[in-house]
Amino acid sequence: MRTKIAALAATTVFVAGGTLVTATSAWASVDPPSGGWDHTWTTTDGNNGGTVYIAENGDRVSLCDTAADGYSPRVQIANEEGSVPGAYDIRYTLTASGGLGSCVSAGASQGGVYNLPESTSIGVTIWLGPDYKYSSIHYYLNDH
Repeated sequence: MRTKIAALAATTVFVAGGTLVTATSAWASVDPPSGGWDHTWTTTDGNNGGTVYIAENGDRVSLCDTAADGYSPRVQIANEEGSVPGAYDIRYTLTASGGLGSCVSAGASQGGVYNLPESTSIGVTIWLGPDYKYSSIHYYLNDH
């Protein structure tokens, strides 16, 4: 079930909801995952404790834990609802819960909520969890 929310300001975080996906794959280092990334954002703590990588082609999202700070980074992906300007539907949430260097990924090839609509504004909220620490919200037009 998706939750409808309204984006009121750039500092507003999405309310908790949507599908929580927890899967990890260990990485030897915290180098960015390979691939042609269109957008890269980090949490707002001084350590950049989590980094999200977005590739519009294939709706690929990869989230990595990039600091040994005891927090699991989370990212929430939402798309703008066409009938209500400024309102977003939460599609899914990813959590990189394996500690420093762990990453989790999703993409359109998985179908369903991971296949984001084209020519639509996508909202990306990244934070350190579980309590929305050091959150930031970003937007891009999914036009690939």
